[in-house]
Amino acid sequence: MFGIILNVILFSIGFLALVTGIAFLLQERENGYTALYVFFFSVTVALTCMGYSIMGFMPNLDYAFIPRLVGLFGIDSFLIVELTFLLFELKRRRGIRMFILGFLLIYLFFDLLIFGNPSALSYIRYEWHTSYENTNKGAHLFHYIFISVMIVILLFHGIYWYKSKKIQRDKVFSLEIILSNFILLVAAIPDTLNLDFSHKYPTFGYSAATAVVFFSYWFSVKSHIKFTPTVKNVSQEVFTSVEVPVIIFDLEGKINLSNPCAKSMLQITEDADSYLRSLFSLSDVETLHLLTRAKNGWKGAVKTIIKASGQACNLHCTIKKDNLGETFCVIGTVLVKN
Repeated sequence: MFGIILNVILFSIGFLALVTGIAFLLQERENGYTALYVFFFSVTVALTCMGYSIMGFMPNLDYAFIPRLVGLFGIDSFLIVELTFLLFELKRRRGIRMFILGFLLIYLFFDLLIFGNPSALSYIRYEWHTSYENTNKGAHLFHYIFISVMIVILLFHGIYWYKSKKIQRDKVFSLEIILSNFILLVAAIPDTLNLDFSHKYPTFGYSAATAVVFFSYWFSVKSHIKFTPTVKNVSQEVFTSVEVPVIIFDLEGKINLSNPCAKSMLQITEDADSYLRSLFSLSDVETLHLLTRAKNGWKGAVKTIIKASGQACNLHCTIKKDNLGETFCVIGTVLVKN
């Protein structure tokens, strides 16, 4: 029964990692290859956790090698994706990247061919769980040579990546990524030493460890990109600091948002609803005409007067559309006439 629980946990965290990666890619497209690599990492974690989880559920030992092969591919490709990310971060020349990755991809292919071969393992069915024993020491050694080579290469490039950073937050970010990978080393110890738990549940530790590394990486990236200049990151600061009154109102003329400059100049209070008619000298007909045109996609300017100060101004309107192409709000900027 305990085996079922572990398999459900593995499948769940693999699925959660995949959903997290997809969501990050859709939400953070402005961050280029970083968002793409978060997605790739999530795919490899999903392959690892879900592949080994399905293997654990397999009652037919003749076919257990298939999902196990998927999990093995996830483990190997996780490390290669991580190295690819580092090579891009370090801006290695294309030729060097192709040479290193080409060699490792060839090794990965043979690792799947040799260590992923059904004859490399002896599958065992416990009461509620499918496990395996390493029966081919040569295949097992070949796999761990690959892992060891990847660890050395990753550590070398990770240290170089850390030293190349000049800004403190970049150094902290790179250090967080490097240290999180030691979780994989710790998780591999039971399997390497053939301890009792790993004998019955050989895949759970390092499969779960890949998920922990991924979510650590995801969290670090989420924290780090807050300080990367993008429209999304700086829009709030621009909205609050610009010395031009900005108001956002709906198609009923109700003010939904306003920046500090607009609050001061137009005397907008937080404890009362504000409408276009209460801020500007607009008649019912003029207001209705403005909102109707905005609903139909119009953007432009109207001449009016600020009620609070009596100053003449131009209210420049820009529409914002929803996912169905319909206007859902209007962004207005107030330019006072001298």
